[in-house]
Amino acid sequence: MTDQSPPLAHTARRRGRETRRSSSLARSRPVLLPGATLDMPPTARRLLEAAHRLLVRSGYNSLTVEAISQEAGENKALIRYYFGSKNGLLVALTDALIMETLTRARQRLAQAADTRDRVSVVTDAAATILSDEASYRLLFDLLPRLLENPRMARQLADLYRGYREINARALWGDREHTPPPIVYQLAAMTVALTDGLAVQTLAEPGSIDVQAILAAWQAFLETTLARAAAEEL
Repeated sequence: MTDQSPPLAHTARRRGRETRRSSSLARSRPVLLPGATLDMPPTARRLLEAAHRLLVRSGYNSLTVEAISQEAGENKALIRYYFGSKNGLLVALTDALIMETLTRARQRLAQAADTRDRVSVVTDAAATILSDEASYRLLFDLLPRLLENPRMARQLADLYRGYREINARALWGDREHTPPPIVYQLAAMTVALTDGLAVQTLAEPGSIDVQAILAAWQAFLETTLARAAAEEL
């Protein structure tokens, strides 16, 4: 007869491996930075995916600790372990809605040769995010609740600060100089433009030409960034 480890022992070993991985992750990068969900241990990812399914199926009010843990098939104490609290999980869920698009944009940026290429990556990412109507509806279900809670609002602010930083670094590229203030302003305006266009298209589909607006924004970014780069020389 083959000697097999008891299921509980196997689970304990799995939990131990995930604990070590999550401890390493916590030291290297805060969970709530943009894209951090890519490196989450399997249990944390299951909790996040369970919260997403509940949000899609039953809306924000269904997102209780008990419901999330039951949907994921995990102990509810693990929500606090991996995310600090349910609040932390909900902010991570906000990031997860656009994580895939950001990941593809980062991969494209590695191939970008000049300012025009980088601007194209940024505006294409905005177009892709805007095309995902289902995720934006979920985002707008989450945002008012996150902003009502001061702690979640601060975590959300950190997340959006990360998005602005990503855009600024993408627009400025690998130049030696730190991006000047105008680049960070353009980065913030890009985030605001994307969210603002989403509100308008969800409220009245077809009322605006998103591609034409993004093309105009791309031209503005290219002109302004060229001027900023010249001034840094």
